[in-house]
Amino acid sequence: MKIKGKVMLEIPTELPEDCEAMMKSLMPDEKDLPRGLSSRILCDGNRLIYELYYEVDSEELLSIYNTLDDLIRNARIVSESLKQLRR
Repeated sequence: MKIKGKVMLEIPTELPEDCEAMMKSLMPDEKDLPRGLSSRILCDGNRLIYELYYEVDSEELLSIYNTLDDLIRNARIVSESLKQLRR
C-alpha cells in the first residue's frame, strides 16, 4: 500500500543570516534522498522551513523518520557551530 503525505518543520534561528547559512549547509544532503521522498528548504526571515514530501510503500516508512532525524541532527550541529562563531 502506498502512503502519501507531507511533513513540515519550522526551525527558528537567531538571525536571518543564520537561516541562510543553515539552509546552504543542509542542501547537499537533500540531493540523494531515498526513493519516494523529495524535499524543499527555504528561509522565511529567521525561520528555516523544511518540507518533506513522500509517497512510499508502508514498508518504507522508516525512511521518512530517518530523513527527518538526519535533518534535525545536522541542523542542531549547524546551529551550535553558528553560536560558537559568535563568541
